[in-house]
Amino acid sequence: MKLYYSPGACSLAAHIILNEINVDFDLERVDLKTHKTEKGADYYEINPKGYVPALEINPGLILTENVAILPFLAQYDPKQDLIPPSGMGRAKVLEWLGYLNSELHDAYAVFFGGKLTEDEKTKAYAEVNRLLKFIDHYLAESEYDYLVDDNFGPADAYLFVLTNWSNHIEHDLSPYINIIALRNKVAERQSVQIAMRDEGLLG
Repeated sequence: MKLYYSPGACSLAAHIILNEINVDFDLERVDLKTHKTEKGADYYEINPKGYVPALEINPGLILTENVAILPFLAQYDPKQDLIPPSGMGRAKVLEWLGYLNSELHDAYAVFFGGKLTEDEKTKAYAEVNRLLKFIDHYLAESEYDYLVDDNFGPADAYLFVLTNWSNHIEHDLSPYINIIALRNKVAERQSVQIAMRDEGLLG
């Protein structure tokens, strides 16, 4: 397999899960401004959508979108217990991935789409906070160690990556103590440390 990624982008979640499973894989960095890969390829020819992640499963077989890539990778090695094989547990993972992708990801993405006015910033911060408040309350009420159950999984990796963007938009995560607690647990995983090191995200 090969993961096309950009450092710190949402492709980091797939990078983390790849490190969790028993599979050999390659990485190829994508410059999202020029849409060229580090090997000089036109990224649009690999993924016409132009953004990351893209997972090359076999030569010419490309899968895109985190809501597809993350469950696919999580089920690759069933011994890892990264995703329930069926039933409500699996549905809950997909529910969280859908929410994180369509809501929280989009809320953060506003800050990376161009210069915002102060009024636009205020509204954008309020939307991020509204979504994080919901997640934090859910975690406070949950009986589980992670978002879906007591096992780390793709939704936890995705939430970690998205909330990491708070560091880049001058956003304070400190009110969300349950999210921070989950982030700290996720950050300790070897898979996360290796992915962040390989993407140049550790000082």
